[in-house]
Amino acid sequence: MDDNVLISKTFKLLGSEGRTALIPYLTAGYPNRDATVPMLERFKDVGADIIELGIPFSDPLADGPTIQRSSFRALENGTTVASVLDDLRTFREGK
Repeated sequence: MDDNVLISKTFKLLGSEGRTALIPYLTAGYPNRDATVPMLERFKDVGADIIELGIPFSDPLADGPTIQRSSFRALENGTTVASVLDDLRTFREGK
């Protein structure tokens, strides 16, 4: 199923239950590369409805200072688009 459809269905369900969505944000690769998948799993375990996984990049001017710092650290840790996609695949497969 398309991710946009899943997001829409999630909001529709939450609305019908009178609930607000819990949507945590995580910069992939922060505080270190090994933390991404366990943090995603923890967010899921505590009831996150949707998880926003940020891919770090070198010029995050539209983000605030906290996300800018986490992006720079993640890049220093060697985080790449390929490594983020690998982590996401691992999380989705439940490995």
